[in-house]
Parts: sequence; C-alpha cells; structure tokens
Amino acid sequence: MSTGRMGLLAVDPGFFTTVQDLGRPGAREFGVPLGGACDRESLAVANALAGNSADCAALELTLRGGLFEARCDLGIALAGAAMAATIVGEDGRRSIAVPSSAWLREGGRIELGRAGRGARTYLATPGGFQTDSWLGSRSAERPVRAGDVLPAGPSRLAARRPADVGAAEAVAELRVLPGPDWALLDDPDAWMHASFRIGVQSNRMGMRLEGGPVAVVPTPERLSAAVTPGAIQAAGGRLIVLGVACGTMGGYPHVAQVVSADLDRLGRLRPGDAVGFRAVSLADARRLDREAREALHARTLRIAAAARDGPS
Repeated sequence: MSTGRMGLLAVDPGFFTTVQDLGRPGAREFGVPLGGACDRESLAVANALAGNSADCAALELTLRGGLFEARCDLGIALAGAAMAATIVGEDGRRSIAVPSSAWLREGGRIELGRAGRGARTYLATPGGFQTDSWLGSRSAERPVRAGDVLPAGPSRLAARRPADVGAAEAVAELRVLPGPDWALLDDPDAWMHASFRIGVQSNRMGMRLEGGPVAVVPTPERLSAAVTPGAIQAAGGRLIVLGVACGTMGGYPHVAQVVSADLDRLGRLRPGDAVGFRAVSLADARRLDREAREALHARTLRIAAAARDGPS
C-alpha cells in the first residue's frame, strides 16, 4: 500500500479489510482466480453513490469495519451490510447510514462498527482507490494493515441516502443447478431438504457447511476438474461452497452450482447463518440472472444520476 499523503489512512483496519473491484475474469485459463468483491451488487451500489463505474476499487470490510482517517478532503460512499458508521471531525460526531454518501474533511475520521446483519460492507470514493493494479485489477487478498494509506482523492460527495436501496441482507435459501457430479450423490433429494449452517472455517475462498452428512459414491481415482465461484463440493461427508477467491481447479465431487443471481447472496453469509438450497432449472437460472442484472443496472443508474448533482 502507498505511504503517500493523499488518501485514506487505516488507523484500525478492522477484522479483515481488502481492496476489491470486479476481479480478473479473463485470467482463469492461466490459473488465476477470479477474485474481486464477494458481494458485487453492494460494490456497484457503493460505486454508484460515489459517481463511479461499477469496476472501481473500493474497500471490502468484513464483519467489523475499523477506523480510517482522511489525508485530504475525501468523498465516501457506503453500501452492503448494515454497520454502525460515525464521522468524527472538528465539529463533533455524526452517524451516517448504510447505504449513503458523505464526505470527510482532511483529518476527519470514519468509525465503522460490527455488521449487525450480513457480512460485508463496501466503502467507495470518487475515482476509486488507486492501489497497484495487476492483470487489469486492483483486487487483492492481502488484508489492509494499520498504517496503510490507500491512495485516493481529493474529492467531495453530497450527503445522500437512496430511498430505494436498503442495507444488503443475507438470505436463508440459495438456488442451485445440478453439478457435473450430481449423480454421485447417494440421495440427491435428501440434502435439498436439509438445513445447514455456515462454519467458522469460512473465508473468501469458500465456506464449510455444518450439517449433513452428505453421502457420495467414492471416486478414489478422481482427477481435478475446473471449478468456479458458487461450486458446491462434497468432501468427507460435508459440503464446501466455493467463493470468489477459489482456485480454478478442484478434486472433490462438484455436486451442485449456486446460480449466478445468488452469488452476491452467498457473499453476505457469515459464520453461524442458516442456509438451505433449492434446485431450479437452467431456464430459470438464466431468467433469474437476466432479471437481477436488469434490476441492478436500473438501480445504479438512478443512484449515479443523483450523485452527479455534486456536493451539497
């Protein structure tokens, strides 16, 4: 990270904060994971509030936000999980909501508490954070550390809270398609009616589910095969749901696949959350994806149009 003056200083970087954009979708053939934001919808909303395109780099704050100080006048925008957020400056303390936009005067701070619901909140700034780029993306798995200065600004944003966008929340059901190894399940219907919980051994690479067991036909000579975010694998009688930072290949049976429209919901789950699954058809999965993309496009256009009005 930069040690320069302009930008946002991480005084307390929180539990696990990283810089994320939309990742590296064109590099999987070289063995490079997709990466990027776990909840791309919330990233897009934060960027729209900041007047950015959807692919600008923002901070992904996981479970607990932390404390950050502006090294210049800096517009900020928040979206995603509901975290308590407070701006601290010479004129005192004031709370801001998620989602919303505001601006910090030089030397001002923003305090972000724990996520009451959901897992990840995004903090964007006009123009995005200008950290190092690699293969066309600023997405990084290295967490931000205390003392890092994230290059950005100067900028200002009006104080706005979109009326039609609430804080992003996780859901208890994920829709799935049968995976290439669906036939290896001893009872394909049994686990679809079971309830699971997100285990503590979960991160951006994937989530281990507690519940089951889920029995599959043994395949001792199994070869690794391509996997993508949302792949559900069975290992040792338990399920693993792969996240955005998963590898490009996997050797466990790939029994199901979370539909693309629910990948952001997957990124909002946190340890202890209950989750179940519902199978849908390929036609339904395509329709859900199309509807989700159209709805997000319309929403971010409305927010971005208001953001262009300039600071109040």
